[in-house]
Amino acid sequence: MKTLCTAQPVFNKVQFQEMTATQRYRFVHDYPFWKVFDVNQLSTLLSQMVEVANVKRDYRTQIALDYYLALIGGKPNFRFPKGKKAGILESLQDMQKIAVQQDYEVETLIASCCLTSSLYLGQKLSNEQYYVDMQRSLEELQKLGFEKCRDYNIASILFDFSKSLWNLGDFDKAYQYLRIAEQYIEPTIEGGFYYTQVLSYLQTYWKNKKEYNKSMVYAQRILLFHQNFHSNIPEHKLWSEFWLNFASIDIASLLIDQGKIKEGEVYANKGFQLIKSRVSLDPIVSKQAEFDALMILIPVKLKLNKVDEVPSLLKLANNIKSELEPIGKLDYFKPLRLYKYSSEYYEKVGGYAEALHYTHLAQTLQDSLNQHNDVQKISQMQLRYEVEKYANHVKAIESEKQLQKYLRNAIILILLLVLGLVYVNHQRLRHKHHEKESELEASQNELAWQTQHFRNMSELIENLRQENEKLNASDNQHEHFEKLISSTILTDEGWTNFKRMFEKVHPGYMQSVKEKYPDLTNAELRLLMLEKLDLSTQEMANMIGVNKNTIHQTRLRLRKKTLDKS
Repeated sequence: MKTLCTAQPVFNKVQFQEMTATQRYRFVHDYPFWKVFDVNQLSTLLSQMVEVANVKRDYRTQIALDYYLALIGGKPNFRFPKGKKAGILESLQDMQKIAVQQDYEVETLIASCCLTSSLYLGQKLSNEQYYVDMQRSLEELQKLGFEKCRDYNIASILFDFSKSLWNLGDFDKAYQYLRIAEQYIEPTIEGGFYYTQVLSYLQTYWKNKKEYNKSMVYAQRILLFHQNFHSNIPEHKLWSEFWLNFASIDIASLLIDQGKIKEGEVYANKGFQLIKSRVSLDPIVSKQAEFDALMILIPVKLKLNKVDEVPSLLKLANNIKSELEPIGKLDYFKPLRLYKYSSEYYEKVGGYAEALHYTHLAQTLQDSLNQHNDVQKISQMQLRYEVEKYANHVKAIESEKQLQKYLRNAIILILLLVLGLVYVNHQRLRHKHHEKESELEASQNELAWQTQHFRNMSELIENLRQENEKLNASDNQHEHFEKLISSTILTDEGWTNFKRMFEKVHPGYMQSVKEKYPDLTNAELRLLMLEKLDLSTQEMANMIGVNKNTIHQTRLRLRKKTLDKS
């Protein structure tokens, strides 16, 4: 790892404006904002970027900038860009709003995760709601693929959620998310914080499981990273020195737990000497680290029977305790180990009164620690119960909503099917009605044609008779005309067809007449049908093939029968 360069990175607004949307998006995510130490310059820089992204309507770049505004917006005296509401929550809300409007799935979920974490840290969200909302968002992100979230430091989101699970005492669930986070942490200066934190929690997880070899792997990775970490920024140096000491002590502790005392002594000495040789910017932190190193080094010396080296180490540890304890800078239960090792030392050298004194101090503190741990475990169990209860409640509500949705969709589907059947039936009846109307219209046309045809035939017959009377033709001519006339008179088959057409146009008419006047003859019935068509007497006579007197006689009989019936 190269030494951190503190030179300010260059930004050109014109060049940024001329980039494509993809180039601008990549430029924002690759830009080392953490190297810009001047808050005014950082405010101006982000304002210019936001201005260009807004003018270009570059939505993905706008989302990226809102994300960095949320990360940077907490710096003192930072000025938010024009048109932007000042605040971390406001930036995340803007990010979420644009992502939802543009239907960007990954960005929408990232915004939801960041907003949920921010609300939780601001104590505006309960533990239960944070757990449920965060887990739901992360599960959706996992379906889409965490690889798509690298630009938004998915490792930090996963670690923050894992830490909350850890605090709940749900170590196995925390481990699952830590393992996913491990895939996305990077051993770089800018990614070093989450790289170290994730590995440290994984190391502790395996140490608690007494899987010392697995725990050792993570401790060594942390040590190697900080051995190669070089920065001339004071805050970075202080942080890295702390982890160098911490990793060395952890490795020594793991070796001792495995019975590798001599190897443990090497790392314990190295950690202790490292603390003593480096000048820390924070003397309190240095003292705390020195005390922790002594709590590893002293038991190593005791186990190796290097008793003559122990008094000076115990004296140094007691001096640190006396210095930090009154000002509240030493954890209340940390002296427990010091009391135990002091008791063990005095027992080895024959100072039984002193050994009993420290045993009594250790037992008193141990009892207090046990009570504290019991209370903490109960508190964790209660919190986990509340979280799981809330999660189950939310799940039940969502299941009920889903069931209602299924029922609603089923009802809608049934209604659509019913409406579809009604529509199909309506169309079928309409088609059938249309067919009947078409058939009736065809029958009316055919009857009208036949009626007109009868009239034309009647006229033709009348003309032929008149012509026949005028001619003084031979017997052969007279016979010829008679055959012609008889051929135009309607036949029984013709009447049958005519009756069929009539019934279609005037359905039930003849049936009602027959029922009312059952003694009517066929000739009288035919006359009624022809009268229904408004034919003249002559036209009727011609159609039936009789003279007009026959028609008059038939009509008289018909009237007599109907009157008598009435």
